[in-house]
Amino acid sequence: MIVMNPLKKGPLRFNQTFERTIGGAELNVAIGASRLGLETIFYSKVGNDEFGQHIINSLRGEAININYIEKSEKKSTSVYFKQINADGSGQSFYYRDTAPIKDITLDDINEIDFTSIDYFHISGVFVALLNEKLNIIHLLLKKAKESGTVISLDPNIRLKTWSEELASKCLVSLLPYIDLLLTSDEELKTLKISEHFETLDDLFYNYDLKEIIVKHGNKPTQYFTPEKSFEVDTFPLNPIDTVGAGDGFTSGYLYAKSEGFDSYESVKFGNAVGGMVTQVLGDNEGLPYLEDVYNFINNTKIIER
Repeated sequence: MIVMNPLKKGPLRFNQTFERTIGGAELNVAIGASRLGLETIFYSKVGNDEFGQHIINSLRGEAININYIEKSEKKSTSVYFKQINADGSGQSFYYRDTAPIKDITLDDINEIDFTSIDYFHISGVFVALLNEKLNIIHLLLKKAKESGTVISLDPNIRLKTWSEELASKCLVSLLPYIDLLLTSDEELKTLKISEHFETLDDLFYNYDLKEIIVKHGNKPTQYFTPEKSFEVDTFPLNPIDTVGAGDGFTSGYLYAKSEGFDSYESVKFGNAVGGMVTQVLGDNEGLPYLEDVYNFINNTKIIER
């Protein structure tokens, strides 16, 4: 979707100037993965309008496969405005009640070929927009699962989009298809599937989950499988804008796993990418390239001039 970034911090009502960019949970992950060097495909629908074309042009410029992006003649491209607070936190104001992706059909799903796809990532934002078409999401995940694709889910619960009850009902129904759950302790409570980390064993027992990663902002990231668990420290940084940090973590983690990193190093790499995102204003402007991540992790001094 289109993102309108304020050019100064503070309440949105006092901001009169904005910079147009693009954003969205899955879109951010796609950009992050592509910048790290992964071959990336993005599926969505946009309006047949200037904003929609801008999104397509931007993704093409990021070397992302856009063959599965459709233009809708009936609905306009979604927009959201960001508010950035003094401490780097923010609020989002969405204008996507008529998002083009809501017109997705079974025929659209049937046209997607997962046979050469290693990882498929979705977020709760996508599910929230399509909660009245949950059967289509189930078919999508079933098709990916049958192709041997690893499926990751970030609940990414936005209560401006739907209620806790509906979020829990819809997202929990997807867990039988999910291999990797990327979440937070608050989201686990909202989903009503776990209130304490000691009960995560129940998730592994009841579903076919392979990995659970619990993020805590600037506190250590926790990693769980049925056999082991550990935590990895984040990098000490002063955030400028925290929006998109979780998506950065996801892109970094998926890159590391695809390259054969072990679990600990994969989480560390995800923490690095997520942390770097917080150092730049914008949803995905701070997503780094591979060399930048290694320089950051190794604390390499950059020659500026």
